[in-house]
Amino acid sequence: MFTALYQIAKNTFRESLREPIFLLVLLSAMCMIGMFPVFSMFVFRAQEKLVVDSAMATTMIFGWVIAVLIASYAISREIDNGTALLLLSKPVRRPVFIVAKILGILGATSVFWFLSSLATLISLRIAADQFRLDLKVMGLYFGAIALSFALAAVHNYVTRSSFPMTTVLAMMILIPAVAVAAHFLRYESYGEEHPGLALYIVPALVLILYSVWAMASLATALSTRFNLVSNLLICSVLFMVGLMSDYLLGRHTREPWSDTVPGGKAALWVSQYRFAPTEMGAVGKWERPEKVDAGEAFVVWSDQESPGELSVMGAQPEKLWNDRAGWKNAAADLDGPARHLAIYDLESQTWDKRQILDEAATVPRSAKGLDAAFVSYVFRRSNNPPRVPTGGTYVSPYPDGGSFLASTMYAFIPNWQLFWMADALAAKKAIPVSYVIYGGIYVVIMNVFFMLLAIALFWDREVGKQIIT
Repeated sequence: MFTALYQIAKNTFRESLREPIFLLVLLSAMCMIGMFPVFSMFVFRAQEKLVVDSAMATTMIFGWVIAVLIASYAISREIDNGTALLLLSKPVRRPVFIVAKILGILGATSVFWFLSSLATLISLRIAADQFRLDLKVMGLYFGAIALSFALAAVHNYVTRSSFPMTTVLAMMILIPAVAVAAHFLRYESYGEEHPGLALYIVPALVLILYSVWAMASLATALSTRFNLVSNLLICSVLFMVGLMSDYLLGRHTREPWSDTVPGGKAALWVSQYRFAPTEMGAVGKWERPEKVDAGEAFVVWSDQESPGELSVMGAQPEKLWNDRAGWKNAAADLDGPARHLAIYDLESQTWDKRQILDEAATVPRSAKGLDAAFVSYVFRRSNNPPRVPTGGTYVSPYPDGGSFLASTMYAFIPNWQLFWMADALAAKKAIPVSYVIYGGIYVVIMNVFFMLLAIALFWDREVGKQIIT
């Protein structure tokens, strides 16, 4: 099984590099990235941002395009011309076949990313100076591309080997050599120093690789059932939806709030809204959630309907406090659900007591108009700041919990914004290694899911009907 997996993956990788469209897309991307420093001369002290944003966007978009194209060629075309039938007629199981195809395509897209990333580093090195370009490095870069084509042409003429694949392999040798030279070459405008390569953007480039991998796996899974045009259209839609995932889906996902204090160890958040009798329809946004256990305020809880009075605790209440008069410092120590919350103000040294359960009961029955209004409190535990809750009426003063459908779609559709770190680089923020590691775990899980989807779609796929008819 492993031998078949390796051989099919290797052949898929080689066939992908032999595709003329692979070389065409790669050449287009590398020429565009190499020319971005020219446009940086028209901005003032923002040349690095222009080059980084443009080069990363080019790598991501062209990487997705090439992933869809070679996936369709590797799967759909082999089904149509009978190659898949020939392989499956031998002792090769369908899961092995499709997983090997995905691995081979991931390898090919990794080659594209590697060369595009080196081109990005070189391009940023060329635009290191605001007022001039390093034409020496630029000449080496485009010269290496031209030399790769020349060597491939000679090799193709002598050995009749694949011209696109030989060109790519030549670039795999020459472009890294240019990157090393660009890192150590002295730039005259920098005096004795040299700018070197901007290696701080490498984590951001690795995240771009993750996104290209995810699209390659998705495109391969879809290519088992759809042709090139349909696959490209579906992937484009999923790309646009995933790019706006937070806006289209994230704000509608489930984030349920509780009328009482939930258990758990995550941070406790509270939001409130003052309901008036006229609000019989769903209200808009509640107040922005505030962290209850932020450590700055001293908070106590009570599960009694009428807890005792609280005395002044001075400037350090946490040292003087002991549970008494029906109040306890931890909500987990209560015998029943928390009914009251009291926050100690250190400046005025006074208590702010709030009824947080059955708030509507605080309104007298004879009250009318605004006198019948009451404040409703809801709670949620979350390590990250939750969204501002929405919804709820005077009769049912609880916010909406969110949509199950939106939550499901938000979980399964890749959120491409997670892989786009150009804004962080522009703000001179370092990308933590832990974020890159978690991103790797996320994309591995995503690829495993897409592999299972591909196996399910390919399980009963007819692979010999086309050539028989």
